[in-house]
Amino acid sequence: MSTHVTSSTGSKALFSPGVARSAVFPVIQQQVSALEPTLARICGYHLGFIDEHGDPTSGENGKLTRASLMMAVADGFGLRPEDVQSQAAAVELLHNATLIHDDIADTDELRRGRPAAWKVFGTSLAIHAGNAVQALGLRMVVDDSGPGHNEIARSFTEALGLVHAGQARELSIRPGPGSGIAAYEQMVKEKASALLECSLRTPALRAGKPGTVLAALRDAGRHLGIALQISNDVEDIWGDPAVTGKPIRGDIKRRNLTFPVLVALSADSPAGVRLSRLWHADGTTTAHLQSLADLIEEAGGRQSAVRLSRRHLDSAVEHLGRAGLSPTATAELTALFDRIVNRAA
Repeated sequence: MSTHVTSSTGSKALFSPGVARSAVFPVIQQQVSALEPTLARICGYHLGFIDEHGDPTSGENGKLTRASLMMAVADGFGLRPEDVQSQAAAVELLHNATLIHDDIADTDELRRGRPAAWKVFGTSLAIHAGNAVQALGLRMVVDDSGPGHNEIARSFTEALGLVHAGQARELSIRPGPGSGIAAYEQMVKEKASALLECSLRTPALRAGKPGTVLAALRDAGRHLGIALQISNDVEDIWGDPAVTGKPIRGDIKRRNLTFPVLVALSADSPAGVRLSRLWHADGTTTAHLQSLADLIEEAGGRQSAVRLSRRHLDSAVEHLGRAGLSPTATAELTALFDRIVNRAA
């Protein structure tokens, strides 16, 4: 379901986090290094700056999705990278705090192709490290005093509250015709979309843009988050571990009710019935998980998920077009949206 978007200059727009990387990583490294030494080491390891021994590494530092979005929108409004530098670093810290905690909650042993922080340093210390990263990100937002400061700070705190609400809501989802999918969609709007909305809206708040622009960017972020989460659900079952950095089928091994699963379990078909029976069994062998994946696909879960992710991506792009950004920034962000959702090569 990959597409490529051509920019207004005729060249293919690609996902390039170079500007965000050069602007954000030095700030994050400086801020993290000032934490209590043990917390600094754990956070530095999770962020990819150092290895488990504390030695510098040139490994994977993350995709900087949210910072890249923020920088691209800022450019589209004529702002400089430094105008949103602190906020871009902060949103990445807040996102990484959720990743540290998610790995613990899901008992995921790998993150970006290497052992997760909790596997290296223990659960208790990793929890504290996630809390420290979260506090650090919020402090960076509060300490900034540029234009729109109060509105930006409020946007960040509201987004973080929604993320936590979504994480809690995720644990209460139950299968059922309509109800399970509705609960899933509400969860995703909170857990997956909130920080993306914040990333897109922050430059508009800094630039003093009107409510119509803020609404367009909020809606773009909401639909982008839903498209991304559904795509991730598909990727977990049928993706390539070399791309994701994590083993496949972790969600169905834990019996997490992701979108393809909810669709398949509610299907009135022989495959849906067989899936329900196998889903409630205790099997976690490779063969059992393969059978679950096959039944989810046979019952329509994969196709429905791919189709819905595409629709939400299209909606995100449509709302983006109403935000009044420069044509170049709109083209770049359109390509970036697609790159984020589809992990195009």
